Amino acid sequence: MSAIKPPDRKSRLPHELMWALATLSLMLPFVAFGLGAVGLWRILSDMAGGWLMIAAAIALQAVDLGIDLWLANPHNSVSEDPDLNNRGSQYAGRIAEVIEPIEGGRGKVRLGDGVWTVECAEDMPAGARVVIVGSEGAVLQVEKA
Repeated sequence: MSAIKPPDRKSRLPHELMWALATLSLMLPFVAFGLGAVGLWRILSDMAGGWLMIAAAIALQAVDLGIDLWLANPHNSVSEDPDLNNRGSQYAGRIAEVIEPIEGGRGKVRLGDGVWTVECAEDMPAGARVVIVGSEGAVLQVEKA
């Protein structure tokens, strides 16, 4: 059973740091490409420092990849609405009417224009009112209202 938690509105990273890393991540590939091109030109022209520039270009690409993977980590950004795609959790606290008796721990309730399967510890007849306390997938967890 998934517990219903209030949304955590704090970001794990400061807003300014996120923007700075995103801007850096946009610029790094261009700088790396320029370094690599100049390094290749220096190698082909028998000039010193070409391999060093290519190594720096590869290092910058690696740093860019690391930043991209780190920023893409879902643990670094907290949603303002964590239950957005979890409809069952959005119904927590609402009262519903049983339309199919809850027997053996399972029954059905009507919420809005939909019918939901519910689980409850006690049996209840059709017409009883229940409160939604959680969800597990597409099955709502309810208690007597």
